[in-house]
Amino acid sequence: MKPRSLAVKVTGQGYEVLDLMAQVRILAGLLSNFSVRSMKFSVTKQQIGAIVIVLLFGGSAVVYAISAAFPEDTDVARGPTAQAFLEVRICGENIDLPDIDAENDIGISMSDGRVNFPSGSGVTLGDVFDEMNITFTDSQIMEYENNNMCNTTYRNEVSVSKGKTIEGMEEPLRPMDLYRSYRLEHGDYVVVRYD
Repeated sequence: MKPRSLAVKVTGQGYEVLDLMAQVRILAGLLSNFSVRSMKFSVTKQQIGAIVIVLLFGGSAVVYAISAAFPEDTDVARGPTAQAFLEVRICGENIDLPDIDAENDIGISMSDGRVNFPSGSGVTLGDVFDEMNITFTDSQIMEYENNNMCNTTYRNEVSVSKGKTIEGMEEPLRPMDLYRSYRLEHGDYVVVRYD
């Protein structure tokens, strides 16, 4: 048994299923109203409604395709972005860091310790602190220099540790020798301490 093509005709009382011959008659009737010479044809309200529905679905498909082409983590002007996490602890307490607006030459922004930067751009830890206007060297963070005393329970020196946090997986923090020159990578978790 061959499958049959069906169409539905909307009527005032509901709808009715049309067989193939009824579809051909309707199509012939539509085409008979079309005049090649005058390039005019008549359109019913149902036809206009169908065209509007097709345009709405088609338009939403185009918008979806464009939004899928540029995911949220992509800055169209600068390319894909990466994210790292930065924490500063002084004398055992976390310090609130100022936000960085993305309107700067190197394209970094920061809010609540989340640093966003262009992927593969070579942004360093020193760049981030420079954008925040915070002094940061291997011997000083803010106004705290090595051998200034927080209290007697700490070593009283600047140190930097790094781990990774990507998609829920965490790598433990490890001390590192790089300070300002460390190039941030996506998923970095960096802790700068003075204690």
